[in-house]
Amino acid sequence: MICPNCKNVLPDKMSDKVNFCPICGGKLYVDGEEYLIEIFCMGQRNLDGGSIMIFLDETVLYQVNPGEKIYIKVKSGFHSLKFRYKIRNKVIQVLIANNYSIRVSYNSLSGLIETSINEVDETQYDAIFSNIQISKPDMVSENGKRGFDIMLGEDDPEYEIAASSGFRQGILRLYAERLEFSSEKDFKNEIVQYKDVVAIKKKMGSLDIECVGNVHKVYSIPKDIYNEALAFLNNRISVLNDG
Repeated sequence: MICPNCKNVLPDKMSDKVNFCPICGGKLYVDGEEYLIEIFCMGQRNLDGGSIMIFLDETVLYQVNPGEKIYIKVKSGFHSLKFRYKIRNKVIQVLIANNYSIRVSYNSLSGLIETSINEVDETQYDAIFSNIQISKPDMVSENGKRGFDIMLGEDDPEYEIAASSGFRQGILRLYAERLEFSSEKDFKNEIVQYKDVVAIKKKMGSLDIECVGNVHKVYSIPKDIYNEALAFLNNRISVLNDG
């Protein structure tokens, strides 16, 4: 990051609450201003068949495909941008005190996400930002990364329980907003979203989960975890239904 006044490089990991340059003492940004950012996903680095996800401050998610651009409005100040392609992440801290153009690509040789950030001056503004549409977020999370992990199905389970469903043996995983049963026999995940659950009943030592459309999922689990798992499920379903 560079000071907009003296053009010196700012120290790494500056507090996002600081609004003065430690080198020249000048103000880094004007509070309350909004700026435009163009993000261009470059496709020439063998970015095959997948979008790059862009997390703004771990609260807003955008996606951009190879060869495409998105345009977002961002308030002045320090922000974090996390770029994700498959399992690879790159996080950068940016000081928004002007309009910017960002190029992002996945380098298949190094296995790294590469970014370049360029300030857009007055002579470039019309060429870059004329006749654009501000992109709408793909997701918004009030709970930050935890919320995105849940929405994207990447959160850790609260419980992992040895279970059976019919003649299939496997693992029952209880998450904050869903359960998953993975069978050792067919290696497929059976997913039940709590928002689709109508009721949970005890059935001969098993959990009988009734879903919308009179669909029943029945799982047998050990006695020592039965009551705790039942209480957890009833609590989560109640919270989501009330919400």
